[in-house]
Amino acid sequence: MTSQRTADIVSGIFLAFVGFVIVFAAFQIKSVFGERLPARTLPLVLGSTTIVIGSLLTVRAYFYKGQEMYVEWPDREGWKRLVVTIVFLIAYLILIEFLGIAAASFVFSFSLIYYLDGRLVRSICISVPTAVAIQLIFVKFLQLSFPPAFWDQY
Repeated sequence: MTSQRTADIVSGIFLAFVGFVIVFAAFQIKSVFGERLPARTLPLVLGSTTIVIGSLLTVRAYFYKGQEMYVEWPDREGWKRLVVTIVFLIAYLILIEFLGIAAASFVFSFSLIYYLDGRLVRSICISVPTAVAIQLIFVKFLQLSFPPAFWDQY
C-alpha cells in the first residue's frame, strides 16, 4: 500500500520530467522562415504547462499536512485502465493521419470518456465541443497545419 502523498510526489516528478523532455524536443524542431506560428510553439506551451503542473503537484504533496491517506494501487483494474488509455492515445496519433485532427479528437475523447465513465450522453456532450474547439482554435484561428482528413484529399 502506498500513501497518496508519496504517489503524488512521484507523479509530479514524473510529469515535470515528461514536460522537460517535451520542451527539449520542441527546441529540436526547425522553424521555417515566414511561418505565422512556428511549429515548436504548441509543444513548448504544452511542455511548459506540464512542467508547471508536475512541479505544483510535487510541492503541494510535499507540504501536505492533513491526514495520511493510502492508495491500493496499482491494482488489476488500475493497470487495465492505464493500458487501455495508452492504446487509445496511440490510436489517436494514428487516426490523426486519416481522419484529421478534429475527427480524431472526437473519436479519441468519446472512446476514452465512454470507456472510463460508461455514460453515452456525457461522452458525446464532451467530445463534440472538444472536436469543434480543436478545429476552431488550432486549424482556423492559429492556422496550424495538420494532416487533412482522407475525404479532404479528393
